[in-house]
Amino acid sequence: MSSAGALWFAVQDDVFSSACIDTPAAIDSETRDKHPCQSSTSTSNVTSDSERHSLLDRFDDSFLLQNFHLSRQCLRFIIDYMHSRLKKDTFAKSNSLMYTEARSLAAVYFHANGSLTNRITERLEIDLKEAREAVKTLTKLLSDTSPDFITFPSSYNDRMGAAHVFKNVSGIPHVVGVLGYFHVQVTPPPGQEQMFVNTLGYHSAMMQVIFDLDGNILSLEQCCPGGTPEHSVWASTVIGKQFTTFQHGHSWVLGGRGLFGGGHVLTPIMDPSIKTKAVKRFNKAHALVYCHVQRVFGALKSRFQCLRDIGSFQTLKSVAYTIKACCVLHNISKKFSVPLPCDCILEPIHPPSSAVTSAAELPYDYMEDTKNEMIEMFFGLAEGHEDDD
Repeated sequence: MSSAGALWFAVQDDVFSSACIDTPAAIDSETRDKHPCQSSTSTSNVTSDSERHSLLDRFDDSFLLQNFHLSRQCLRFIIDYMHSRLKKDTFAKSNSLMYTEARSLAAVYFHANGSLTNRITERLEIDLKEAREAVKTLTKLLSDTSPDFITFPSSYNDRMGAAHVFKNVSGIPHVVGVLGYFHVQVTPPPGQEQMFVNTLGYHSAMMQVIFDLDGNILSLEQCCPGGTPEHSVWASTVIGKQFTTFQHGHSWVLGGRGLFGGGHVLTPIMDPSIKTKAVKRFNKAHALVYCHVQRVFGALKSRFQCLRDIGSFQTLKSVAYTIKACCVLHNISKKFSVPLPCDCILEPIHPPSSAVTSAAELPYDYMEDTKNEMIEMFFGLAEGHEDDD
């Protein structure tokens, strides 16, 4: 995980102060040192033994992985975290851990499978109507916690740590993340169908995502219709504006062709008049990294199958809640090294919109000269070196 990513596990001391139940034994030593519930001597706020995960412990590990697509330790962490948040709701029907377990597991099951069944709600001892309400409540709650679990490397040392990984893999310097646009199929409201048609020809909503080479999500924002040009989304996001004002220094994110002209976004050089060896090497290195978009987005839809087709929706905000909730669960699953439940189906890369084909419509790229200098410096090898065609 990225340097900044390790910080989210602390989450916030006040969140866990009343709900330090069991620290999962499977967490690695680095995580264990950072976990706020690590103390084994303090028991004043610990839930009683008779109440500890009595529902979760009824299921074997195979059942949990097959049905919830997460491990026991990962689910225990999620349940404890949800319990700590829901205990503060004075209007909640019940504050018991078992009640939170049933609701949390119902919500995770829905995200993992895309629907709820009577079979699973009976096993969880919760009726279907209440389970559906739990999905709505806990999806919103998980979405609201995204700033705790999805963090961008903001300090110089964090950025340099992330850049070191990218440099070792591709040779491209100062890259701190891969920028992509995650599409989920939707059924748009009547009369709005055209704006949701993406460049692959189906209706979708999309969100801007930045992730590291391990697949940890670092930034997530701006849910919009799938037909929105990518470069216009980047320019309007908080993270995009931060890069424009150099809040992240002279670092880059690496993006696709739809982001041509995007300032701190490194895209492949597509100008056919530029055929230098340096450009060819850079494009090859770019492709080596950018293909991770297919794997990371494919992994999201493999583990959380509700993202394959969200269906009808009332507002884009509700779509954003679902995507954010799944991305929070994704980062947690990465922390616990939970394998995917099935083979990852690579997500296709969306070609750029027609707006990108006309350079006259794009904003001035204030970083173009810097990009060109970087490409020549790091990929313009001496003539005597072997060409990488």
